[in-house]
Amino acid sequence: MKIISLLLIFMVSIYAGRYDKVKITPDISYMYVYHKGKAVKVHRIQNTKNKLTGPYAMTYRPNQDIQPIKMHKDIKTIAEVELLNFMKNKVNKKEGILVDLRSKKAYKMESIPSAVNIPAKTMHKKEKMKKILKVLGAKRLADGSLDTKNLMEIAFYCNGLWCAKSSEFIKNFLELGYPAEKILYYRGGFQMWKILGFTTVTN
Repeated sequence: MKIISLLLIFMVSIYAGRYDKVKITPDISYMYVYHKGKAVKVHRIQNTKNKLTGPYAMTYRPNQDIQPIKMHKDIKTIAEVELLNFMKNKVNKKEGILVDLRSKKAYKMESIPSAVNIPAKTMHKKEKMKKILKVLGAKRLADGSLDTKNLMEIAFYCNGLWCAKSSEFIKNFLELGYPAEKILYYRGGFQMWKILGFTTVTN
């Protein structure tokens, strides 16, 4: 009986500790988000010897400058824990949207779970931007201003700390009348997400 009890305790501890080697925070080992209608468990890679490979392992990008932590005086810059909270409390409840501004090809290969793709170059296409604003709940009034009563909150990310796509797109969004308090900037982007060993999805 004692052996069986010890065995059960051992099995429960193995199951409970499956994602506890490398946690997100001291209290969170993993969380679920929805990606294209399916629940995805988001956690960090548990292999403590894991090393980053591929293009996101590079430390230098030609002609790319490091982005400031505050890209605009009215825009809130967030890191991974805040992004996860946004995904859980806003995106999962369809009150917010996470936007991947990288190329369609990069997004198809791998992205942050729950993200939708709007390539940064879309900002130069007037009609497409009108449609995007409409999907986000914006209405253009007769006087040309934007009715922002029913707007969704939106978090943007691109390649990483050295990528200017998010900064440029956010500035464009502000010019179109989107309120700053509804916008979040995940400066770390996909590179920091990868460095921290978070779950990714293919699209």
